[in-house]
Amino acid sequence: MKKNLLLAFGFCLAHTLLAQDSLNMKRLARWDDESLPIAPFYNIQYSGCWGLALNGREYAVLGGALHVLFFDITEPTQPKLIGKFEGASPTAWREFKSYKNRIYGVSDATSEGLMIFDMSQAPDTVIRTYYSNEFFARSHTITLDTTSGRIYLNGSNVANTGLLVLDVSQNPDQPIFLNSVALAGGYVHDSYVRNDTVYTSSGFEGYYIFDFTNPLKPDTLASISTGGYNHNSWLNMEGTYSYYTEEIPDGRPVQIIDLQNLANKELEVAGAFLDRFSTPTSDPFHDAIPHNVYIRDNLLFNSQYEDGLLVYDISEPLNPKLVAHYDTHPQNTQYNGYRGNWGNYPWLPSGTIIAGDMQNGLQLLKLDFTISTQTPTSELKVGVSPNPASDALTIRLTDAPDFWSYQLFDAMGRVASTSQVHGTAQQTLSLHGCSAGLYFLEIRANDGSRAVRKVVVEKG
Repeated sequence: MKKNLLLAFGFCLAHTLLAQDSLNMKRLARWDDESLPIAPFYNIQYSGCWGLALNGREYAVLGGALHVLFFDITEPTQPKLIGKFEGASPTAWREFKSYKNRIYGVSDATSEGLMIFDMSQAPDTVIRTYYSNEFFARSHTITLDTTSGRIYLNGSNVANTGLLVLDVSQNPDQPIFLNSVALAGGYVHDSYVRNDTVYTSSGFEGYYIFDFTNPLKPDTLASISTGGYNHNSWLNMEGTYSYYTEEIPDGRPVQIIDLQNLANKELEVAGAFLDRFSTPTSDPFHDAIPHNVYIRDNLLFNSQYEDGLLVYDISEPLNPKLVAHYDTHPQNTQYNGYRGNWGNYPWLPSGTIIAGDMQNGLQLLKLDFTISTQTPTSELKVGVSPNPASDALTIRLTDAPDFWSYQLFDAMGRVASTSQVHGTAQQTLSLHGCSAGLYFLEIRANDGSRAVRKVVVEKG
Protein backbone atom coordinates (compact mmCIF):
# COMPACT_ATOMS: atom_id res chain seq x y z
CA MET A 1 0.00 0.00 0.00
CA LYS A 2 1.19 3.50 -0.74
CA LYS A 3 2.57 5.28 2.31
CA ASN A 4 -0.24 7.11 4.12
CA LEU A 5 -0.31 10.89 3.81
CA LEU A 6 -1.63 12.87 6.74
CA LEU A 7 -2.64 15.73 4.47
CA ALA A 8 -1.71 16.56 0.87
CA PHE A 9 -1.57 19.45 -1.56
CA GLY A 10 -5.32 19.45 -2.03
CA PHE A 11 -5.75 20.88 1.45
CA CYS A 12 -8.36 23.66 1.42
CA LEU A 13 -8.83 25.63 4.63
CA ALA A 14 -11.14 28.60 4.22
CA HIS A 15 -10.55 31.69 6.28
CA THR A 16 -12.10 32.15 9.68
CA LEU A 17 -15.55 33.69 9.48
CA LEU A 18 -17.06 35.30 12.55
CA ALA A 19 -20.54 36.42 13.57
CA GLN A 20 -22.33 35.38 10.38
CA ASP A 21 -25.65 33.60 10.97
CA SER A 22 -26.54 32.74 7.38
CA LEU A 23 -25.23 32.69 3.83
CA ASN A 24 -27.44 31.75 0.86
CA MET A 25 -29.73 29.72 3.11
CA LYS A 26 -32.85 30.56 5.10
CA ARG A 27 -34.83 28.87 7.83
CA LEU A 28 -38.41 27.92 6.95
CA ALA A 29 -39.44 26.71 10.39
CA ARG A 30 -38.21 25.51 13.76
CA TRP A 31 -39.85 23.04 16.16
CA ASP A 32 -38.73 22.66 19.77
CA ASP A 33 -40.51 21.36 22.87
CA GLU A 34 -38.60 22.43 25.96
CA SER A 35 -40.72 20.15 28.14
CA LEU A 36 -39.21 17.01 26.59
CA PRO A 37 -36.66 15.04 28.64
CA ILE A 38 -32.96 15.84 28.42
CA ALA A 39 -30.17 13.24 28.38
CA PRO A 40 -27.55 13.57 31.13
CA PHE A 41 -24.68 13.56 28.61
CA TYR A 42 -23.98 17.26 27.93
CA ASN A 43 -27.69 17.98 28.51
CA ILE A 44 -28.53 16.86 24.98
CA GLN A 45 -32.24 16.98 24.15
CA TYR A 46 -32.17 15.98 20.46
CA SER A 47 -29.82 13.91 18.31
CA GLY A 48 -30.04 12.33 14.84
CA CYS A 49 -32.55 13.16 12.11
CA TRP A 50 -33.66 11.69 8.79
CA GLY A 51 -36.26 12.25 6.09
CA LEU A 52 -38.63 10.42 3.77
CA ALA A 53 -40.66 11.37 0.69
CA LEU A 54 -43.73 9.17 0.21
CA ASN A 55 -46.95 9.44 -1.79
CA GLY A 56 -46.39 13.08 -2.64
CA ARG A 57 -45.72 14.11 0.97
CA GLU A 58 -42.53 14.70 2.94
CA TYR A 59 -41.66 13.64 6.47
CA ALA A 60 -38.95 14.24 9.04
CA VAL A 61 -37.89 12.05 11.95
CA LEU A 62 -35.96 13.46 14.90
CA GLY A 63 -34.40 11.69 17.85
CA GLY A 64 -35.42 13.08 21.22
CA ALA A 65 -33.67 12.01 24.40
CA LEU A 66 -36.57 9.70 25.32
CA HIS A 67 -38.70 9.75 22.16
CA VAL A 68 -38.67 9.22 18.43
CA LEU A 69 -40.55 12.16 16.87
CA PHE A 70 -42.24 12.21 13.44
CA PHE A 71 -43.31 15.30 11.50
CA ASP A 72 -45.29 16.00 8.35
CA ILE A 73 -43.23 18.72 6.65
CA THR A 74 -45.05 18.81 3.31
CA GLU A 75 -45.75 22.43 4.19
CA PRO A 76 -42.26 23.22 5.48
CA THR A 77 -43.22 26.48 7.15
CA GLN A 78 -45.69 24.59 9.36
CA PRO A 79 -44.23 21.25 10.53
CA LYS A 80 -46.83 19.02 12.21
CA LEU A 81 -45.98 16.46 14.87
CA ILE A 82 -47.71 13.24 13.73
CA GLY A 83 -45.97 10.61 15.87
CA LYS A 84 -44.24 10.35 19.23
CA PHE A 85 -42.84 7.02 20.43
CA GLU A 86 -41.17 6.48 23.78
CA GLY A 87 -37.96 4.53 24.22
CA ALA A 88 -36.48 2.75 27.22
CA SER A 89 -34.61 5.63 28.84
CA PRO A 90 -33.11 9.04 27.95
CA THR A 91 -30.10 8.82 25.66
CA ALA A 92 -27.96 11.31 23.78
CA TRP A 93 -27.66 9.01 20.76
CA ARG A 94 -30.45 8.16 18.32
CA GLU A 95 -29.91 7.54 14.61
CA PHE A 96 -32.18 6.61 11.70
CA LYS A 97 -32.20 5.34 8.12
CA SER A 98 -35.02 4.54 5.67
CA TYR A 99 -35.90 1.63 3.37
CA LYS A 100 -38.93 1.80 1.08
CA ASN A 101 -41.72 3.15 3.31
CA ARG A 102 -40.10 2.22 6.60
CA ILE A 103 -37.92 4.14 9.08
CA TYR A 104 -35.35 2.15 11.08
CA GLY A 105 -34.05 3.57 14.36
CA VAL A 106 -31.38 2.65 16.89
CA SER A 107 -30.03 4.16 20.07
CA ASP A 108 -26.89 3.80 22.16
CA ALA A 109 -26.59 3.53 25.95
CA THR A 110 -30.03 1.85 26.19
CA SER A 111 -31.44 -1.66 25.72
CA GLU A 112 -33.92 -0.68 23.01
CA GLY A 113 -32.46 -2.67 20.14
CA LEU A 114 -34.13 -1.89 16.82
CA MET A 115 -37.31 0.10 16.13
CA ILE A 116 -39.14 -0.12 12.79
CA PHE A 117 -41.84 2.36 11.79
CA ASP A 118 -44.36 1.93 8.96
CA MET A 119 -44.98 5.26 7.22
CA SER A 120 -47.38 3.94 4.56
CA GLN A 121 -50.44 5.37 6.35
CA ALA A 122 -48.88 8.71 7.25
CA PRO A 123 -49.76 11.45 7.92
CA ASP A 124 -52.89 9.88 9.45
CA THR A 125 -50.86 7.46 11.52
CA VAL A 126 -47.32 6.19 12.04
CA ILE A 127 -47.15 2.56 13.19
CA ARG A 128 -44.29 1.07 15.17
CA THR A 129 -44.23 -2.44 13.72
CA TYR A 130 -41.13 -3.75 15.50
CA TYR A 131 -39.46 -2.91 18.80
CA SER A 132 -37.07 -5.60 19.99
CA ASN A 133 -33.57 -6.23 21.32
CA GLU A 134 -33.61 -9.78 19.95
CA PHE A 135 -30.44 -9.24 17.91
CA PHE A 136 -28.71 -6.48 19.89
CA ALA A 137 -29.39 -4.20 22.86
CA ARG A 138 -27.87 -0.98 21.53
CA SER A 139 -26.14 0.40 18.46
CA HIS A 140 -24.35 3.69 18.01
CA THR A 141 -25.36 4.22 14.38
CA ILE A 142 -27.20 2.40 11.60
CA THR A 143 -26.37 2.02 7.90
CA LEU A 144 -28.88 0.70 5.36
CA ASP A 145 -28.17 -0.50 1.84
CA THR A 146 -31.40 0.34 0.00
CA THR A 147 -30.34 -1.83 -2.96
CA SER A 148 -29.85 -5.09 -1.07
CA GLY A 149 -32.08 -4.40 1.92
CA ARG A 150 -29.26 -5.07 4.36
CA ILE A 151 -28.88 -3.26 7.66
CA TYR A 152 -25.40 -2.73 9.10
CA LEU A 153 -25.34 -1.99 12.84
CA ASN A 154 -22.31 0.08 13.80
CA GLY A 155 -20.99 -0.05 17.34
CA SER A 156 -23.60 -2.57 18.48
CA ASN A 157 -23.04 -4.37 21.78
CA VAL A 158 -22.99 -7.66 19.84
CA ALA A 159 -20.46 -6.58 17.21
CA ASN A 160 -18.12 -4.46 19.31
CA THR A 161 -15.24 -5.41 17.02
CA GLY A 162 -17.05 -5.10 13.70
CA LEU A 163 -20.54 -5.10 12.21
CA LEU A 164 -23.84 -6.84 12.89
CA VAL A 165 -25.65 -7.48 9.60
CA LEU A 166 -29.42 -7.98 9.23
CA ASP A 167 -31.61 -8.44 6.15
CA VAL A 168 -35.05 -6.83 5.66
CA SER A 169 -35.39 -7.39 1.91
CA GLN A 170 -37.88 -10.24 2.36
CA ASN A 171 -40.01 -8.58 5.04
CA PRO A 172 -39.30 -4.94 6.04
CA ASP A 173 -40.80 -5.55 9.50
CA GLN A 174 -39.05 -8.85 10.31
CA PRO A 175 -35.23 -8.64 10.23
CA ILE A 176 -33.26 -11.79 9.45
CA PHE A 177 -29.86 -12.27 11.08
CA LEU A 178 -27.01 -12.65 8.56
CA ASN A 179 -23.79 -12.23 10.49
CA SER A 180 -21.94 -10.61 13.38
CA VAL A 181 -18.44 -10.22 12.09
CA ALA A 182 -15.18 -8.98 13.58
CA LEU A 183 -13.30 -6.70 11.22
CA ALA A 184 -9.84 -5.26 10.80
CA GLY A 185 -9.94 -1.91 12.54
CA GLY A 186 -12.16 -3.21 15.34
CA TYR A 187 -14.99 -1.00 16.55
CA VAL A 188 -17.01 0.65 13.79
CA HIS A 189 -18.42 4.03 14.78
CA ASP A 190 -20.30 4.63 11.51
CA SER A 191 -20.25 3.38 7.94
CA TYR A 192 -21.31 4.15 4.39
CA VAL A 193 -22.36 1.46 1.91
CA ARG A 194 -22.58 1.40 -1.89
CA ASN A 195 -22.89 -1.74 -4.07
CA ASP A 196 -22.08 -4.09 -1.17
CA THR A 197 -18.88 -2.15 -0.43
CA VAL A 198 -18.81 -0.89 3.15
CA TYR A 199 -16.67 2.12 4.06
CA THR A 200 -16.17 2.19 7.83
CA SER A 201 -15.20 5.01 10.16
CA SER A 202 -13.30 2.99 12.73
CA GLY A 203 -12.44 5.64 15.29
CA PHE A 204 -8.78 6.05 16.12
CA GLU A 205 -7.92 3.05 13.94
CA GLY A 206 -8.82 5.08 10.85
CA TYR A 207 -10.78 4.36 7.66
CA TYR A 208 -11.41 0.85 6.30
CA ILE A 209 -13.11 -0.50 3.18
CA PHE A 210 -14.67 -3.98 2.97
CA ASP A 211 -16.34 -6.04 0.27
CA PHE A 212 -19.55 -7.45 1.78
CA THR A 213 -20.81 -9.17 -1.38
CA ASN A 214 -20.81 -12.30 0.77
CA PRO A 215 -21.80 -11.04 4.24
CA LEU A 216 -20.67 -14.34 5.75
CA LYS A 217 -17.13 -13.81 4.48
CA PRO A 218 -16.32 -10.11 3.96
CA ASP A 219 -13.02 -9.17 2.35
CA THR A 220 -10.78 -6.28 3.47
CA LEU A 221 -10.03 -4.05 0.46
CA ALA A 222 -7.91 -1.24 1.92
CA SER A 223 -7.34 0.95 4.97
CA ILE A 224 -5.63 4.15 6.03
CA SER A 225 -4.80 5.78 9.35
CA THR A 226 -6.29 9.29 9.45
CA GLY A 227 -4.83 10.73 12.65
CA GLY A 228 -7.97 11.60 14.63
CA TYR A 229 -11.16 9.76 15.59
CA ASN A 230 -12.69 8.82 12.24
CA HIS A 231 -16.38 9.54 12.81
CA ASN A 232 -18.46 9.56 9.60
CA SER A 233 -18.00 9.58 5.83
CA TRP A 234 -19.84 9.92 2.50
CA LEU A 235 -18.80 9.32 -1.11
CA ASN A 236 -19.15 11.76 -4.00
CA MET A 237 -21.42 10.76 -6.89
CA GLU A 238 -18.62 9.26 -8.94
CA GLY A 239 -17.25 7.24 -6.03
CA THR A 240 -13.78 8.66 -6.63
CA TYR A 241 -13.47 10.55 -3.32
CA SER A 242 -14.69 10.04 0.21
CA TYR A 243 -15.22 12.96 2.60
CA TYR A 244 -14.90 12.16 6.29
CA THR A 245 -15.13 13.87 9.67
CA GLU A 246 -13.04 13.32 12.79
CA GLU A 247 -14.85 14.38 15.94
CA ILE A 248 -11.83 14.08 18.22
CA PRO A 249 -9.77 16.15 18.87
CA ASP A 250 -11.65 19.41 18.38
CA GLY A 251 -10.66 21.40 15.33
CA ARG A 252 -10.06 18.53 12.90
CA PRO A 253 -11.09 19.56 9.37
CA VAL A 254 -13.26 17.59 6.97
CA GLN A 255 -10.77 15.51 5.01
CA ILE A 256 -10.82 13.93 1.57
CA ILE A 257 -9.64 10.43 0.66
CA ASP A 258 -8.71 9.65 -2.94
CA LEU A 259 -10.30 6.28 -3.82
CA GLN A 260 -9.12 6.10 -7.41
CA ASN A 261 -6.42 3.51 -6.68
CA LEU A 262 -8.63 1.32 -4.49
CA ALA A 263 -8.22 -1.57 -6.93
CA ASN A 264 -4.53 -1.53 -6.00
CA LYS A 265 -5.42 -1.33 -2.28
CA GLU A 266 -4.08 2.24 -2.19
CA LEU A 267 -5.76 5.11 -0.35
CA GLU A 268 -4.47 8.64 0.06
CA VAL A 269 -5.63 11.61 2.10
CA ALA A 270 -5.64 14.22 -0.64
CA GLY A 271 -7.13 17.34 0.96
CA ALA A 272 -9.02 18.95 3.80
CA PHE A 273 -11.13 22.01 4.56
CA LEU A 274 -12.57 23.82 7.56
CA ASP A 275 -14.53 27.04 8.05
CA ARG A 276 -15.02 28.53 11.49
CA PHE A 277 -17.86 30.82 12.53
CA SER A 278 -17.03 31.15 16.23
CA THR A 279 -13.95 31.79 18.33
CA PRO A 280 -11.74 28.88 19.50
CA THR A 281 -11.22 28.74 23.26
CA SER A 282 -8.09 27.63 25.06
CA ASP A 283 -9.12 26.76 28.62
CA PRO A 284 -10.46 24.17 28.17
CA PHE A 285 -9.59 23.86 24.49
CA HIS A 286 -12.59 23.84 22.15
CA ASP A 287 -12.70 24.41 18.41
CA ALA A 288 -15.00 23.77 15.46
CA ILE A 289 -16.19 20.15 15.17
CA PRO A 290 -17.48 18.82 11.84
CA HIS A 291 -19.79 15.99 12.93
CA ASN A 292 -21.73 14.44 10.03
CA VAL A 293 -21.38 15.01 6.28
CA TYR A 294 -23.81 13.97 3.53
CA ILE A 295 -23.67 14.56 -0.23
CA ARG A 296 -26.41 15.36 -2.71
CA ASP A 297 -25.28 15.78 -6.32
CA ASN A 298 -22.24 18.09 -6.13
CA LEU A 299 -23.13 19.63 -2.78
CA LEU A 300 -21.70 18.47 0.52
CA PHE A 301 -23.78 19.23 3.64
CA ASN A 302 -21.67 19.46 6.79
CA SER A 303 -23.35 19.45 10.22
CA GLN A 304 -20.68 21.25 12.22
CA TYR A 305 -22.08 21.36 15.76
CA GLU A 306 -22.12 24.95 17.08
CA ASP A 307 -21.54 26.42 13.61
CA GLY A 308 -24.73 24.89 12.24
CA LEU A 309 -25.06 23.61 8.66
CA LEU A 310 -22.36 24.41 6.08
CA VAL A 311 -22.82 23.61 2.38
CA TYR A 312 -19.91 23.15 -0.05
CA ASP A 313 -19.74 22.86 -3.81
CA ILE A 314 -17.54 19.82 -4.54
CA SER A 315 -17.74 19.99 -8.34
CA GLU A 316 -13.96 20.22 -8.09
CA PRO A 317 -13.49 17.41 -5.53
CA LEU A 318 -10.21 18.69 -4.09
CA ASN A 319 -11.28 22.33 -4.07
CA PRO A 320 -14.51 22.52 -2.03
CA LYS A 321 -16.10 25.97 -2.01
CA LEU A 322 -18.36 27.18 0.80
CA VAL A 323 -21.60 28.28 -0.89
CA ALA A 324 -24.14 28.33 1.94
CA HIS A 325 -24.38 28.36 5.73
CA TYR A 326 -27.05 28.54 8.40
CA ASP A 327 -26.32 28.77 12.12
CA THR A 328 -28.81 26.51 13.89
CA HIS A 329 -27.12 27.31 17.22
CA PRO A 330 -26.73 31.12 17.34
CA GLN A 331 -26.49 31.33 21.14
CA ASN A 332 -22.72 30.79 21.15
CA THR A 333 -19.93 33.23 20.26
CA GLN A 334 -17.12 30.85 21.20
CA TYR A 335 -16.83 27.08 20.99
CA ASN A 336 -18.03 25.05 23.96
CA GLY A 337 -18.03 21.41 22.80
CA TYR A 338 -20.96 19.08 22.12
CA ARG A 339 -23.74 21.49 21.20
CA GLY A 340 -25.53 22.47 18.02
CA ASN A 341 -26.25 20.78 14.69
CA TRP A 342 -26.02 16.98 14.98
CA GLY A 343 -27.03 15.91 11.48
CA ASN A 344 -29.00 16.76 8.36
CA TYR A 345 -31.02 15.24 5.52
CA PRO A 346 -30.66 17.05 2.14
CA TRP A 347 -32.44 14.69 -0.32
CA LEU A 348 -36.12 15.68 -0.20
CA PRO A 349 -37.57 16.39 -3.67
CA SER A 350 -38.87 19.81 -2.60
CA GLY A 351 -35.40 20.98 -1.62
CA THR A 352 -36.36 21.32 2.04
CA ILE A 353 -33.35 20.45 4.20
CA ILE A 354 -33.88 18.78 7.57
CA ALA A 355 -31.43 19.65 10.34
CA GLY A 356 -31.47 18.58 13.98
CA ASP A 357 -29.94 20.83 16.63
CA MET A 358 -29.16 19.20 19.99
CA GLN A 359 -30.61 22.11 21.98
CA ASN A 360 -32.83 23.90 19.43
CA GLY A 361 -34.72 20.97 17.90
CA LEU A 362 -35.96 20.50 14.35
CA GLN A 363 -34.80 23.09 11.80
CA LEU A 364 -36.22 23.18 8.26
CA LEU A 365 -33.94 25.06 5.87
CA LYS A 366 -33.86 26.05 2.21
CA LEU A 367 -31.00 26.95 -0.12
CA ASP A 368 -31.02 30.17 -2.11
CA PHE A 369 -31.55 28.98 -5.68
CA THR A 370 -29.32 31.77 -7.03
CA ILE A 371 -26.28 29.82 -5.86
CA SER A 372 -23.89 28.93 -8.64
CA THR A 373 -22.12 25.66 -7.94
CA GLN A 374 -19.88 25.59 -11.00
CA THR A 375 -17.83 28.80 -10.81
CA PRO A 376 -14.14 27.86 -10.84
CA THR A 377 -11.76 29.43 -8.38
CA SER A 378 -8.78 31.16 -10.00
CA GLU A 379 -5.35 30.23 -8.76
CA LEU A 380 -2.83 32.80 -7.55
CA LYS A 381 0.75 32.36 -8.72
CA VAL A 382 2.70 32.00 -5.49
CA GLY A 383 6.25 31.01 -4.59
CA VAL A 384 7.24 29.95 -1.07
CA SER A 385 10.82 29.56 0.12
CA PRO A 386 12.70 28.03 1.73
CA ASN A 387 10.72 24.80 2.09
CA PRO A 388 11.44 23.06 4.42
CA ALA A 389 11.89 26.13 6.61
CA SER A 390 12.98 26.70 10.19
CA ASP A 391 12.87 30.37 11.26
CA ALA A 392 11.04 32.26 8.51
CA LEU A 393 9.23 31.83 5.22
CA THR A 394 9.17 34.20 2.25
CA ILE A 395 5.98 34.46 0.20
CA ARG A 396 6.26 35.90 -3.33
CA LEU A 397 3.30 36.62 -5.61
CA THR A 398 3.50 37.01 -9.39
CA ASP A 399 1.17 39.76 -10.67
CA ALA A 400 0.30 40.56 -7.06
CA PRO A 401 -2.98 42.37 -6.34
CA ASP A 402 -3.00 45.55 -4.28
CA PHE A 403 -4.42 43.67 -1.32
CA TRP A 404 -3.96 40.06 -0.24
CA SER A 405 -3.85 38.02 2.96
CA TYR A 406 -2.43 34.76 4.21
CA GLN A 407 -3.10 32.25 6.97
CA LEU A 408 -0.85 29.45 8.14
CA PHE A 409 -2.63 26.37 9.54
CA ASP A 410 -1.18 23.37 11.32
CA ALA A 411 -2.24 19.82 10.41
CA MET A 412 -5.15 20.01 12.87
CA GLY A 413 -6.57 23.10 11.19
CA ARG A 414 -5.52 25.58 13.87
CA VAL A 415 -4.34 29.03 12.80
CA ALA A 416 -0.62 29.50 13.53
CA SER A 417 -0.18 32.86 11.81
CA THR A 418 -2.27 35.35 9.83
CA SER A 419 -1.76 38.74 8.23
CA GLN A 420 -3.07 41.19 5.64
CA VAL A 421 -0.69 42.64 3.03
CA HIS A 422 -0.99 45.93 1.09
CA GLY A 423 0.99 47.19 -1.91
CA THR A 424 3.76 44.60 -2.06
CA ALA A 425 4.28 41.27 -3.79
CA GLN A 426 6.55 39.81 -1.10
CA GLN A 427 6.08 39.11 2.59
CA THR A 428 8.21 37.41 5.24
CA LEU A 429 6.37 35.12 7.66
CA SER A 430 8.06 34.43 10.99
CA LEU A 431 7.91 30.80 12.14
CA HIS A 432 8.81 31.67 15.71
CA GLY A 433 6.60 29.64 17.99
CA CYS A 434 5.75 27.06 15.31
CA SER A 435 6.71 23.55 16.29
CA ALA A 436 8.17 21.14 13.74
CA GLY A 437 5.64 19.48 11.46
CA LEU A 438 3.38 19.84 8.45
CA TYR A 439 1.57 23.15 7.78
CA PHE A 440 -0.61 24.60 5.06
CA LEU A 441 -0.33 28.18 3.83
CA GLU A 442 -3.44 29.71 2.29
CA ILE A 443 -3.10 32.96 0.31
CA ARG A 444 -6.21 34.92 -0.76
CA ALA A 445 -6.58 38.01 -2.95
CA ASN A 446 -9.39 40.55 -2.68
CA ASP A 447 -10.87 39.28 -5.98
CA GLY A 448 -11.44 35.80 -4.51
CA SER A 449 -8.48 34.07 -6.14
CA ARG A 450 -6.43 31.87 -3.84
CA ALA A 451 -3.60 29.38 -3.51
CA VAL A 452 -2.64 26.74 -0.95
CA ARG A 453 0.90 25.53 -0.39
CA LYS A 454 2.20 22.73 1.81
CA VAL A 455 4.99 23.86 4.16
CA VAL A 456 7.28 21.68 6.26
CA VAL A 457 8.72 23.32 9.37
CA GLU A 458 11.94 21.88 10.74
CA LYS A 459 13.56 22.75 14.04
CA GLY A 460 17.20 22.22 14.82
